[in-house]
Amino acid sequence: MYCDFWNFTQAPFNQRLDLEYFFESELHEEALARLLFVAEEQKKGAVFTGPSGTGKTLTLKVLQYLLKRSPHRCEYIDLLGLTEEEFLWQVCAQLRLGPAHTTALPQLWRSLADYLTGLQLTQSRVILLLDHVDKSHAECLKSIERLLHSGNQEYPSLSIVTTFENLNSGQAANVSHLSDLAIELAPFDLETTQNYIVHRLSQSGCSKSVFTDDAFEEIQKTAEGTPQKINQICDLALLAGYEQSLEEIDSSVIKSANLEIKGAPTSTNRISEVMQGV
Repeated sequence: MYCDFWNFTQAPFNQRLDLEYFFESELHEEALARLLFVAEEQKKGAVFTGPSGTGKTLTLKVLQYLLKRSPHRCEYIDLLGLTEEEFLWQVCAQLRLGPAHTTALPQLWRSLADYLTGLQLTQSRVILLLDHVDKSHAECLKSIERLLHSGNQEYPSLSIVTTFENLNSGQAANVSHLSDLAIELAPFDLETTQNYIVHRLSQSGCSKSVFTDDAFEEIQKTAEGTPQKINQICDLALLAGYEQSLEEIDSSVIKSANLEIKGAPTSTNRISEVMQGV
């Protein structure tokens, strides 16, 4: 909607998991290096934590892309809301073990056991990237623990990366004591927030400064350094700037955008005005 006005090739702050927009901050660079270490050095697993919106899922997707160049097989599974049976069915399906919709839990485990035995015999490896483990049913944790115990413990053919929002939660602790590494993503500081925004803008063809210094500070304060929140605020701010024909975005526009996100009443509903004019 506002791309032509700002001379963007595409919206810079959409929430799609687009690898092109992956911003390798020092935090994300270190996390990715540790994840690659787990994958390449035959580690049993890692617990990957960080507040919601800090980029765990996108980092896993980047890891999966990088491992396409390796001999290892890497599969991503989102456990959000899954039961144990649904989770194991997804694992079997991703590994192309041919589970039917009616395959019972014991048969799923048997298929996985046979598959893992085959990996040991052929000295092959699989890396499972299990996202949103803390938002799955509790029995999924027991299945993950069982998988971590499977096979040769000295030279595991199966490595598992699990994501949680909080390393200190009981759920994460149950898995972390069986894993080799704990990896954490923290929110951005002000400098990293500014670099992140500039990176997103440049990826969308922006050749000039759009946000003022005080806007960056307001974004940092409002979004608390969380990339997902930064995207949301910046997207609405650019929409408001388009509606008001602004040359740049300052802190007042950011404050108004934040009010829109919170649903607080404002003197003028800018988003509604823009949508009515479409």
